[in-house]
Amino acid sequence: MQNNMTTGWKGFLSFSFVEVNDKTVVKDKKHFGPLVLQRPYYQEKDRPSVLVLHPPGGVVGGDSLELNVSFQPRSKGMVSTPAATKFYRSDGRLAIQNQTINLSENVEVEWLPQETLFFNQSVVRNSLKLVLDRPGNKFIAWDIVGLGRPLSGEGFELGELHQSFEVWVEDRLVFVDRLKISPQSAVLNSDSALAGHSLFATALFYQDDPSEQKRLLEMLQAVKWPLAVGVTQLDSLVVMRVLASELDEIKQVLFDAWKIARPVVFDVPVVKPRIWNT
Repeated sequence: MQNNMTTGWKGFLSFSFVEVNDKTVVKDKKHFGPLVLQRPYYQEKDRPSVLVLHPPGGVVGGDSLELNVSFQPRSKGMVSTPAATKFYRSDGRLAIQNQTINLSENVEVEWLPQETLFFNQSVVRNSLKLVLDRPGNKFIAWDIVGLGRPLSGEGFELGELHQSFEVWVEDRLVFVDRLKISPQSAVLNSDSALAGHSLFATALFYQDDPSEQKRLLEMLQAVKWPLAVGVTQLDSLVVMRVLASELDEIKQVLFDAWKIARPVVFDVPVVKPRIWNT
Protein backbone atom coordinates (compact mmCIF):
# COMPACT_ATOMS: atom_id res chain seq x y z
CA MET A 1 0.00 0.00 0.00
CA GLN A 2 1.23 3.53 -0.70
CA ASN A 3 0.22 6.67 1.11
CA ASN A 4 -0.08 10.05 -0.56
CA MET A 5 2.85 12.13 -1.76
CA THR A 6 3.05 13.99 1.55
CA THR A 7 3.84 11.01 3.72
CA GLY A 8 5.39 8.55 1.25
CA TRP A 9 5.74 4.80 1.66
CA LYS A 10 5.37 3.15 5.07
CA GLY A 11 7.05 -0.23 5.28
CA PHE A 12 7.14 -2.66 8.21
CA LEU A 13 8.56 -6.17 8.52
CA SER A 14 9.09 -8.39 11.54
CA PHE A 15 9.98 -12.07 11.90
CA SER A 16 11.57 -14.49 14.36
CA PHE A 17 14.23 -17.19 14.27
CA VAL A 18 13.07 -20.15 16.38
CA GLU A 19 14.96 -23.35 17.26
CA VAL A 20 12.91 -26.50 16.64
CA ASN A 21 14.51 -29.95 17.07
CA ASP A 22 18.07 -28.62 16.66
CA LYS A 23 17.16 -26.70 13.51
CA THR A 24 16.32 -23.02 13.24
CA VAL A 25 13.18 -22.02 11.35
CA VAL A 26 11.67 -18.63 10.56
CA LYS A 27 8.27 -17.87 12.10
CA ASP A 28 5.89 -15.07 13.05
CA LYS A 29 6.35 -13.07 9.87
CA LYS A 30 4.38 -9.83 9.72
CA HIS A 31 4.65 -7.09 7.14
CA PHE A 32 2.93 -4.31 5.30
CA GLY A 33 4.08 -1.94 2.61
CA PRO A 34 7.16 -2.55 0.45
CA LEU A 35 9.32 -4.63 2.85
CA VAL A 36 9.09 -8.39 2.28
CA LEU A 37 11.03 -11.49 3.29
CA GLN A 38 12.35 -13.98 0.78
CA ARG A 39 11.86 -17.66 1.57
CA PRO A 40 14.71 -18.90 3.83
CA TYR A 41 17.34 -21.18 2.33
CA TYR A 42 19.73 -23.58 4.06
CA GLN A 43 23.38 -23.78 3.03
CA GLU A 44 23.98 -25.22 6.51
CA LYS A 45 21.41 -27.67 7.82
CA ASP A 46 20.90 -26.03 11.20
CA ARG A 47 20.85 -22.33 10.28
CA PRO A 48 18.82 -20.51 7.63
CA SER A 49 19.81 -17.53 5.53
CA VAL A 50 17.14 -14.95 4.76
CA LEU A 51 17.05 -11.93 2.47
CA VAL A 52 15.07 -8.78 3.20
CA LEU A 53 13.70 -7.27 -0.01
CA HIS A 54 12.58 -3.74 -0.76
CA PRO A 55 10.84 -4.15 -4.14
CA PRO A 56 10.48 -0.45 -5.06
CA GLY A 57 14.28 -0.37 -5.28
CA GLY A 58 14.88 2.85 -3.40
CA VAL A 59 13.79 5.14 -0.58
CA VAL A 60 12.75 8.76 -1.07
CA GLY A 61 11.82 11.66 1.19
CA GLY A 62 8.75 10.91 3.28
CA ASP A 63 9.34 7.15 3.29
CA SER A 64 9.61 5.28 6.59
CA LEU A 65 10.90 1.70 6.93
CA GLU A 66 10.95 -0.40 10.11
CA LEU A 67 12.49 -3.86 10.48
CA ASN A 68 12.33 -5.92 13.67
CA VAL A 69 14.09 -9.29 13.89
CA SER A 70 13.95 -11.59 16.92
CA PHE A 71 16.29 -14.50 17.65
CA GLN A 72 14.69 -16.87 20.16
CA PRO A 73 16.81 -19.07 22.50
CA ARG A 74 19.42 -21.29 20.77
CA SER A 75 18.46 -20.08 17.29
CA LYS A 76 20.98 -19.38 14.53
CA GLY A 77 20.74 -17.49 11.28
CA MET A 78 22.03 -15.00 8.75
CA VAL A 79 20.20 -11.92 7.48
CA SER A 80 21.25 -10.09 4.34
CA THR A 81 19.82 -8.15 1.40
CA PRO A 82 20.00 -9.02 -2.31
CA ALA A 83 21.18 -5.56 -3.36
CA ALA A 84 22.12 -2.14 -2.08
CA THR A 85 19.57 -0.06 -0.21
CA LYS A 86 19.40 3.35 -1.91
CA PHE A 87 18.20 6.62 -0.46
CA TYR A 88 17.48 9.02 -3.32
CA ARG A 89 17.59 12.81 -3.36
CA SER A 90 14.53 14.46 -1.88
CA ASP A 91 12.90 17.86 -1.76
CA GLY A 92 13.98 18.28 1.85
CA ARG A 93 11.61 15.70 3.30
CA LEU A 94 13.03 13.20 5.79
CA ALA A 95 13.39 9.49 5.02
CA ILE A 96 13.65 7.10 7.98
CA GLN A 97 14.96 3.56 8.41
CA ASN A 98 14.93 1.85 11.82
CA GLN A 99 16.30 -1.68 12.21
CA THR A 100 16.27 -3.59 15.52
CA ILE A 101 17.67 -7.08 16.13
CA ASN A 102 16.76 -8.72 19.43
CA LEU A 103 18.94 -11.59 20.71
CA SER A 104 17.50 -13.63 23.57
CA GLU A 105 19.94 -16.28 24.83
CA ASN A 106 22.57 -18.60 23.32
CA VAL A 107 21.92 -17.41 19.78
CA GLU A 108 24.27 -17.00 16.82
CA VAL A 109 23.57 -14.09 14.49
CA GLU A 110 25.14 -12.94 11.24
CA TRP A 111 23.83 -9.55 10.13
CA LEU A 112 25.49 -9.03 6.74
CA PRO A 113 23.46 -6.72 4.50
CA GLN A 114 24.69 -5.22 1.27
CA GLU A 115 25.68 -1.55 1.31
CA THR A 116 23.40 1.40 2.02
CA LEU A 117 23.87 4.27 -0.46
CA PHE A 118 22.88 7.86 0.29
CA PHE A 119 22.60 10.07 -2.78
CA ASN A 120 23.33 13.77 -2.74
CA GLN A 121 20.42 15.90 -1.44
CA SER A 122 18.90 12.97 0.44
CA VAL A 123 17.80 13.70 4.01
CA VAL A 124 17.91 10.55 6.12
CA ARG A 125 17.73 9.28 9.68
CA ASN A 126 19.11 5.75 9.73
CA SER A 127 19.48 3.57 12.82
CA LEU A 128 20.60 0.01 13.57
CA LYS A 129 20.28 -1.48 17.05
CA LEU A 130 21.29 -4.90 18.42
CA VAL A 131 19.68 -5.70 21.77
CA LEU A 132 21.01 -8.66 23.78
CA ASP A 133 18.89 -9.97 26.65
CA ARG A 134 21.91 -11.87 28.03
CA PRO A 135 25.68 -11.73 27.48
CA GLY A 136 25.68 -15.38 26.35
CA ASN A 137 25.14 -14.66 22.66
CA LYS A 138 27.34 -14.43 19.56
CA PHE A 139 27.11 -12.18 16.54
CA ILE A 140 28.93 -10.72 13.57
CA ALA A 141 27.32 -7.58 12.19
CA TRP A 142 28.36 -4.90 9.75
CA ASP A 143 27.11 -1.67 8.28
CA ILE A 144 28.44 -0.41 4.92
CA VAL A 145 27.72 3.20 3.92
CA GLY A 146 28.29 4.95 0.60
CA LEU A 147 27.90 8.70 0.11
CA GLY A 148 26.97 10.27 -3.21
CA ARG A 149 27.77 8.73 -6.60
CA PRO A 150 31.50 9.30 -7.15
CA LEU A 151 31.54 7.56 -10.54
CA SER A 152 29.03 10.17 -11.76
CA GLY A 153 31.00 13.01 -10.22
CA GLU A 154 28.43 13.48 -7.45
CA GLY A 155 29.42 13.98 -3.82
CA PHE A 156 27.28 14.37 -0.72
CA GLU A 157 27.80 18.08 -0.08
CA LEU A 158 24.07 18.85 -0.09
CA GLY A 159 22.93 15.73 1.71
CA GLU A 160 22.03 15.28 5.37
CA LEU A 161 22.51 12.02 7.27
CA HIS A 162 21.91 11.13 10.90
CA GLN A 163 23.38 7.66 11.42
CA SER A 164 23.23 5.56 14.60
CA PHE A 165 24.63 2.08 15.37
CA GLU A 166 24.04 0.75 18.91
CA VAL A 167 24.59 -2.45 20.90
CA TRP A 168 22.77 -3.07 24.19
CA VAL A 169 23.50 -5.92 26.63
CA GLU A 170 21.11 -6.47 29.54
CA ASP A 171 19.73 -2.93 29.19
CA ARG A 172 23.24 -1.44 29.19
CA LEU A 173 24.52 0.52 26.22
CA VAL A 174 27.92 -1.02 25.43
CA PHE A 175 28.53 0.49 21.99
CA VAL A 176 27.22 3.57 20.25
CA ASP A 177 28.40 5.07 16.98
CA ARG A 178 26.59 8.23 15.91
CA LEU A 179 27.39 10.31 12.86
CA LYS A 180 25.84 13.53 11.62
CA ILE A 181 26.62 14.86 8.17
CA SER A 182 24.99 18.09 7.09
CA PRO A 183 25.56 20.40 4.11
CA GLN A 184 29.19 21.55 3.98
CA SER A 185 29.99 19.35 6.98
CA ALA A 186 33.66 19.08 7.95
CA VAL A 187 33.15 15.35 8.54
CA LEU A 188 33.43 14.61 4.83
CA ASN A 189 36.99 15.88 4.37
CA SER A 190 38.48 16.11 7.84
CA ASP A 191 41.58 13.97 8.38
CA SER A 192 40.11 12.87 11.70
CA ALA A 193 36.85 11.73 10.07
CA LEU A 194 36.19 10.46 6.52
CA ALA A 195 39.20 12.20 4.97
CA GLY A 196 37.56 12.48 1.58
CA HIS A 197 36.49 8.85 1.36
CA SER A 198 33.02 8.15 -0.02
CA LEU A 199 32.66 4.74 1.65
CA PHE A 200 32.98 3.63 5.25
CA ALA A 201 32.03 0.55 7.20
CA THR A 202 31.82 -0.67 10.79
CA ALA A 203 31.99 -4.37 11.61
CA LEU A 204 31.32 -5.74 15.10
CA PHE A 205 32.30 -9.17 16.43
CA TYR A 206 30.82 -10.30 19.74
CA GLN A 207 31.14 -13.32 21.99
CA ASP A 208 31.19 -13.65 25.76
CA ASP A 209 34.65 -15.24 25.92
CA PRO A 210 37.53 -12.84 26.71
CA SER A 211 40.32 -15.19 25.60
CA GLU A 212 38.70 -15.87 22.23
CA GLN A 213 38.00 -12.18 21.69
CA LYS A 214 41.64 -11.38 22.43
CA ARG A 215 42.71 -14.02 19.92
CA LEU A 216 40.37 -12.59 17.27
CA LEU A 217 41.60 -9.04 17.94
CA GLU A 218 45.20 -10.13 17.43
CA MET A 219 44.35 -12.05 14.25
CA LEU A 220 42.58 -9.09 12.67
CA GLN A 221 45.27 -6.63 13.74
CA ALA A 222 48.00 -8.85 12.25
CA VAL A 223 46.58 -8.59 8.71
CA LYS A 224 48.18 -6.08 6.33
CA TRP A 225 44.91 -4.66 5.05
CA PRO A 226 44.98 -2.86 1.67
CA LEU A 227 42.71 -0.07 2.93
CA ALA A 228 42.55 2.29 5.90
CA VAL A 229 41.49 -0.15 8.64
CA GLY A 230 41.38 0.14 12.42
CA VAL A 231 40.63 -2.75 14.78
CA THR A 232 40.04 -2.20 18.50
CA GLN A 233 38.30 -3.88 21.42
CA LEU A 234 35.58 -2.49 23.68
CA ASP A 235 34.77 -4.92 26.48
CA SER A 236 33.41 -8.01 24.69
CA LEU A 237 33.20 -6.29 21.30
CA VAL A 238 35.89 -6.33 18.64
CA VAL A 239 35.30 -3.27 16.45
CA MET A 240 36.62 -2.89 12.90
CA ARG A 241 36.36 0.33 10.90
CA VAL A 242 37.17 0.70 7.22
CA LEU A 243 37.49 3.68 4.86
CA ALA A 244 37.51 3.28 1.07
CA SER A 245 36.73 4.88 -2.26
CA GLU A 246 35.86 1.68 -4.18
CA LEU A 247 32.89 -0.48 -3.23
CA ASP A 248 34.45 -3.77 -4.34
CA GLU A 249 37.50 -3.07 -2.22
CA ILE A 250 35.64 -2.35 1.01
CA LYS A 251 33.41 -5.40 0.55
CA GLN A 252 36.45 -7.62 -0.05
CA VAL A 253 38.08 -6.42 3.16
CA LEU A 254 34.90 -7.13 5.14
CA PHE A 255 34.56 -10.55 3.54
CA ASP A 256 38.17 -11.38 4.41
CA ALA A 257 37.60 -10.26 8.01
CA TRP A 258 34.44 -12.37 8.18
CA LYS A 259 36.37 -15.43 6.97
CA ILE A 260 38.85 -14.94 9.80
CA ALA A 261 36.21 -14.24 12.45
CA ARG A 262 33.52 -16.82 11.70
CA PRO A 263 35.43 -19.90 12.94
CA VAL A 264 36.55 -18.00 16.05
CA VAL A 265 33.18 -16.50 16.99
CA PHE A 266 30.88 -19.41 16.10
CA ASP A 267 33.33 -22.35 15.99
CA VAL A 268 32.04 -23.35 12.55
CA PRO A 269 33.75 -23.47 9.13
CA VAL A 270 33.49 -20.71 6.54
CA VAL A 271 30.50 -21.20 4.23
CA LYS A 272 30.27 -18.33 1.75
CA PRO A 273 26.66 -17.09 1.46
CA ARG A 274 25.52 -17.78 -2.07
CA ILE A 275 24.07 -14.27 -2.36
CA TRP A 276 27.67 -13.02 -2.45
CA ASN A 277 28.24 -14.89 -5.72
CA THR A 278 25.80 -12.64 -7.61
